[in-house]
Amino acid sequence: MIPIFISFLVFTGLTVGAQGSTVNPIGTWKVTYSSTNAQMHPTEYTLKLEMAGSTLTGTISNVSTVNGNSRFYEWPLREAKLHGSEISFSVTHPFEVGHGEVTSSYQGKVNGDTIKGTFKESLLEHSYARNWTAERVKE
Repeated sequence: MIPIFISFLVFTGLTVGAQGSTVNPIGTWKVTYSSTNAQMHPTEYTLKLEMAGSTLTGTISNVSTVNGNSRFYEWPLREAKLHGSEISFSVTHPFEVGHGEVTSSYQGKVNGDTIKGTFKESLLEHSYARNWTAERVKE
């Protein structure tokens, strides 16, 4: 009975290892942010991820509409990393109103066609954390 159990553990370990190596972040993702703050509305962005060898690259973008005027924004990912199913990257862009920069640091876990995680955003000496979820866009 023990050899069968050990064989099962070895087989299961190999299966989990194989799944871990098949994480594929490449593609376009629809990103939604959520917050426990009831006054904040969910926000959607588009995340595009590419792999060049073992280097993760990409952009994040959105369309912002203020007073009926829409503008498209796109920023490159910085310090993008993929370790197993764990993904992390940061984005820095100018603050839309006033002066300064906004820096957002993302961490998450890729699971098939979904990424779930948290991000921390820093702006003018203030920072807050929110959850984010990304669903792969079927192309």
